[in-house]
Amino acid sequence: MIEKTSWDQERKAMQDIHRELTGDELGSWNYRMYEPVSGTAILSSERNEKLTDYKERWEKAHNYVESNEDRMLSDCWNNLPELSPLRTGGSENFYMMWTRQTRNRRALATVDATCGIIHSIILADHFNETGFEPKSDRFAVYRDHIKWIMSGAESQYIKKWSKDYLRCKNNAKNPDLILLEIISVYDFLSANCIDGDPSQIPSPTNIKNYILDKNQNEKSVDPHFITDAVWEEKMNMASRFIPLIC
Repeated sequence: MIEKTSWDQERKAMQDIHRELTGDELGSWNYRMYEPVSGTAILSSERNEKLTDYKERWEKAHNYVESNEDRMLSDCWNNLPELSPLRTGGSENFYMMWTRQTRNRRALATVDATCGIIHSIILADHFNETGFEPKSDRFAVYRDHIKWIMSGAESQYIKKWSKDYLRCKNNAKNPDLILLEIISVYDFLSANCIDGDPSQIPSPTNIKNYILDKNQNEKSVDPHFITDAVWEEKMNMASRFIPLIC
């Protein structure tokens, strides 16, 4: 079995389908870039230089998210037996069902904060608080995969699946609350960002300040007692799920 390392073909197929159905382009990143705000006194050449530098760092952050996702997709796909319903539908269907553009990244971070569990992209919905959409194609193929396992899949694969299932289950019981908060605040600031207001851009500093300003009484971890080193670690972890310029 040839190992898969690139998802460019599947990504293009998804973009083509989206264009055919909607007439609009589906960006490969599906995130918004926030132009850095410059004072009126800054010369045009200096402003352009700052913008160019920012764009380069922004693209690097997005590429990091995409490359991490591609790696996780490859790890999962390459470990699926040929007869698994998750694999028999083909790589394009697999990509369209489990890419981040159709998946809840917060749910994935809940079960696999370090992005190191082979089947976490599949199991994230299982342990998500809202679960699978019962009538979705994704749930149908997941259900078929479980039936296939129960019918007597390869013993070595069953061991891998069971191990990952338990790891995701345990992680879901004790998720990294600060990491999840960072992702949630990023999404909130992205959706509500006011152009021209630098405090609204979902940068690591603004995300941290927003979290610190919130009432955290319901959380088991008080972010005010987290050191700068830990904040940096959490932001780096979050950069696997969201494009942060750290």
